[in-house]
Amino acid sequence: MHKQVVPSQVVPTLLYIVMLVVFFVALPPVYLHPEMKRYVFIIGFVAVWRYSWTLLNVARALFYKKVYFPELRKKADSVPKEKLPEHAFILVTTYRIPEEISIQVYRGAIGEVINCVKHGMKATLIASVVEKCEENLVKKLWKVMSPPPGASLLIVRFAGTGKRDGLAVAFRALLREPAKLQNSVVALVDGDTILTPGSMVKCASLFAINPKLGAVTTNEDCVLPEKDWVYKIYKQWYTLRFAQRDTYMASVALSHRVMTLTGRMSVYRGELFLDPEFAETVQHDYVEHWRIGWLRFLTGDDKSTWFYVLKNGWEMLYVPDVMVWSMEAPPHRNFLKGTTMLMIRWFGNSLRATYRAKKIPISVTGLYVWYTIRDQRITMWTGLYGLLAALLGEIKWGGGVLFAYIWWILLTRFLVALFYAVQRGYYYISWPILLYFNQIYGSLVKIYILNHLYKQKWTRQQTVLAGEETKWDRFYVVTSSHMTLLVQALTFFIVTGFSVGFFDTQDLIRFFEVFH
Repeated sequence: MHKQVVPSQVVPTLLYIVMLVVFFVALPPVYLHPEMKRYVFIIGFVAVWRYSWTLLNVARALFYKKVYFPELRKKADSVPKEKLPEHAFILVTTYRIPEEISIQVYRGAIGEVINCVKHGMKATLIASVVEKCEENLVKKLWKVMSPPPGASLLIVRFAGTGKRDGLAVAFRALLREPAKLQNSVVALVDGDTILTPGSMVKCASLFAINPKLGAVTTNEDCVLPEKDWVYKIYKQWYTLRFAQRDTYMASVALSHRVMTLTGRMSVYRGELFLDPEFAETVQHDYVEHWRIGWLRFLTGDDKSTWFYVLKNGWEMLYVPDVMVWSMEAPPHRNFLKGTTMLMIRWFGNSLRATYRAKKIPISVTGLYVWYTIRDQRITMWTGLYGLLAALLGEIKWGGGVLFAYIWWILLTRFLVALFYAVQRGYYYISWPILLYFNQIYGSLVKIYILNHLYKQKWTRQQTVLAGEETKWDRFYVVTSSHMTLLVQALTFFIVTGFSVGFFDTQDLIRFFEVFH
């Protein structure tokens, strides 16, 4: 679905390379200044640390996708039909999705039901819908596609109070016949996600070769019509996000875990649904925050299922050869406003989930995932460290420190973008710039949300979390959140300044004298 992308980017890419060369020739020898030895050493140390972590993830991802997973796929493909799970459930939750999208979504889901039956499994499509027109649409498509015996359709209705409630209603419907869940798999699919042929069987076969496997998540890409230049930028941004996700998912999966079981499409072992805690975690999930207190999760149901699977010691896998297509709809015409809305939701879900996941012992998570959970908190600061250090260096010494930093950013992000291009098979010259935008602006949003975890909002449904706190409680939460953000920002500024030599001991003494 990304036709002619690479050829159209040839000329812009050549111009970009020429710009890098000219930029390099014009670089001043500022870093050779004797007073900048400490500055260069500290910046180099941080750079080596962060780029080493990036290269490690890249190496792990390549090994997983080129060596480790292909061996798993061979074993899974050789599983005889009688060894596959007896039943496959595909649960699709929809709420006021445009009809033209719902038609594609349910056609794909019904097609997977039919494919499962062809491979010897029984299969059920569970449609969790809100309105009668959605129910009628599913029934009509089911009748038109006419699945064979062994396929069944179950429609459940919920009140439109959120996806979590829609999932919980469907989970209770599953429990009406608990025997079917003993040797089954259940796919949770978003109402704007199109499944590709063979998706369900490819995922189900992996459960047949590993009894410890609790869940798998799939590869993703987006469908977004390029109506105008705004939509083009959005599409390039979305595709970059999915390219980054592909690499980091594959890297973590080498440790038999993943960092999220995406709601687009993830498949779970059926017996997990027999535990009442699983449904309770999805419908009424919450976290106890040291400052905010009790915080119910509005969005991020995929983080709730991930937390349950992780803390109970189940293995997880990333399935790179199963691609699902998400029908994206930018939440705002203004790119900055739209991406901010999405980042607040995505990063908020992630930070709320990892806040409690940090308490899971390393013996359960494994070393790599244990560190990755903590590194997410570090990255939001190191992502800003280089920019702040360059600005302080330019103020202190001048001579082109910022100029050299910009060249380094343009070069390194270009190389990373080329790696993603090779992995995904398409490429946009905007990716290097968007990578840096994600790094800097994304870090700012993460730091803000880290201190304001109570902020939650759906971008599609425009649903917000209505709190029951008093005015005083609200005042305390908002004010204390602003204060912790301010303290963290000042601490970061001072530590960065001292580390690169912008401040000295006398500056520190004068600072405390003024403060006193």
